[in-house]
Amino acid sequence: MRSDSRAAQVVELAAEQGGVVTSRQARAVTSVSVQQLKRMVDSGVLERLHHGLYRLGRMPEDVHLEERVAWLALDPDVVVWERLDQPVPTGVLSHRTGAALLGLGDLDADVVELTAIRRIRLSLPGVVVYRGVLSREDWQLVDGLPVTTPVRTIADLAAAGTDAGHLASVVRDALTRGLVTVAEVVAVLAPHAFEYGHRALDGPGFLEVLIAQAGVPTTMLAVADLARKTTTTTAPTVAAAEAGQLGVAALMQAVTESPQARDALLRSLSVAIGQSAAGRISSGAGAAAPGRRVADDTSTTGSDRTARPGRSARPAKVSDR
Repeated sequence: MRSDSRAAQVVELAAEQGGVVTSRQARAVTSVSVQQLKRMVDSGVLERLHHGLYRLGRMPEDVHLEERVAWLALDPDVVVWERLDQPVPTGVLSHRTGAALLGLGDLDADVVELTAIRRIRLSLPGVVVYRGVLSREDWQLVDGLPVTTPVRTIADLAAAGTDAGHLASVVRDALTRGLVTVAEVVAVLAPHAFEYGHRALDGPGFLEVLIAQAGVPTTMLAVADLARKTTTTTAPTVAAAEAGQLGVAALMQAVTESPQARDALLRSLSVAIGQSAAGRISSGAGAAAPGRRVADDTSTTGSDRTARPGRSARPAKVSDR
């Protein structure tokens, strides 16, 4: 009876941790023995994933299982809720893995990448652990997992020398979804500008190139043209730009930092599109030329993502950042 009770406690513990539990956690919380864990595996209650790591049997597929297991392995003695109560839960998912979990960019996350506050070596295949400084402001929860924030993810990817094309896709998605501000991105890009071929500490120039490389849709540029006419009171940042042309960075800053400006710009674009459509109907093909030009110029370098390939079984390693 006592054995059944402990097995039930192990199941409950695993369920509270996303279906995964370590043998150390199980023994510390439920006093279950190694032999009892083995019997639970033999009976199909638990599935052994790796040495000292188990998941509940017959659980629905967890698309983040590899990330969850890697993060648990950073500190296998402490249960999840206690770790997440800490300012820094030993380490967090970061770099390409962080970008994938946040839905940013189109990088191939073929390994699980984490950043830990101390040097940690894991025997898990396909896991890379960086050593770095972390604070509570550097991470957030995504599906119950601690993940670097968008701005910290951009900083980590730039520091790791991620190729400019993939970095640009991450920056584009973070800005257009309003997850970061232009000022934040400029600040974290500046220390790495020289390594990417820009003037030292030229964060704004670095950002401009990334935005252009990512292929900002021409509809956004059309909004910029309308902004100088419609947002004098609601978007001082936009109004301060040159009357003839609005820089891409200034546009991005306006639409990501000011909800009022963003709403005004979208309303203006909607009106302009409606007027253009009416003009085409009343004036025929000749009046529709400007509308066609915008459509023809639209960038084709959007963020369509393909399914992530399976991770290769690379040996785990540790990198000092």
